[in-house]
Amino acid sequence: MTEAYLGLGSNLGDRSGHLKAAVTGLGSVDGVRIKAISSIYRTEPIGFVDQDAFFNVVVRVETELEPLELLERCLEIERNRGRERLERWGPRTLDIDLLVFGDRSSRDERLTLPHPLIAERAFVLVPLLELWPKAEIGGLSVKSFLDKLGAGGVERLIAFEDCETVAIVGASLKPDRYSNRAQRMLTDLGHSVIPVSAIGVDVLGVAGYPNLESFGEKVDTVTLYVGPARQEEIIAEILVLSPKRVIFNPGTESVQSETTLEAAGIKAEQACTLALLQTGQF
Repeated sequence: MTEAYLGLGSNLGDRSGHLKAAVTGLGSVDGVRIKAISSIYRTEPIGFVDQDAFFNVVVRVETELEPLELLERCLEIERNRGRERLERWGPRTLDIDLLVFGDRSSRDERLTLPHPLIAERAFVLVPLLELWPKAEIGGLSVKSFLDKLGAGGVERLIAFEDCETVAIVGASLKPDRYSNRAQRMLTDLGHSVIPVSAIGVDVLGVAGYPNLESFGEKVDTVTLYVGPARQEEIIAEILVLSPKRVIFNPGTESVQSETTLEAAGIKAEQACTLALLQTGQF
């Protein structure tokens, strides 16, 4: 088994969601074991700077694969998340770079190891040092690279294991609505946010869904902005997804819905999501 480090980044759509999906995808590859994942960092774009900030993590794996085999698996995961290589340094749903592969050194048209730009990328160095504080590449201290470069434009958001996938049922395009404000705050903290509304439109640049069933992936928390009269179908979908909890925001409380969820082992909580976020209790 060889220890390798991978750099993951996203700046389109549900950025944390793409990172979480990539880690899941890597963990499902035969011959690859996830050993550690850095915190999620928000980083300023480089090169083409007129684009949204990136979310980045570094992942340590142990692998039986050869470098080019691992690279191919990474490219497959990128494609599965809608990656399109339209322009260098441009926006992307997901980018996976092979940074370090044991003590392997190579240079060819497909793969250079270690990654040739590590020393120039604070968004790689900061999470890499979180996982590997005494890292050395080519006999040089990685920390010395960061000391020279500086960590400006790199902000730690949240521990990867604390990143929740939150479905906002009743998501809104209107900036003054609580659901819209909650979505912005959840994203700013580093969570993965899924907007769900009857019309299923994109909200704040994130793909929207007409219902929870159409999303179909794991959800940790559902926060409701839909009144009791419209909850029957929604509760049925929640029971299928089986999240850890459902937050009933003010005006959405329903004894029947809450009782149904509690009976299924899903925590029902009466609270204002925005207030929970503002007070650090989310």
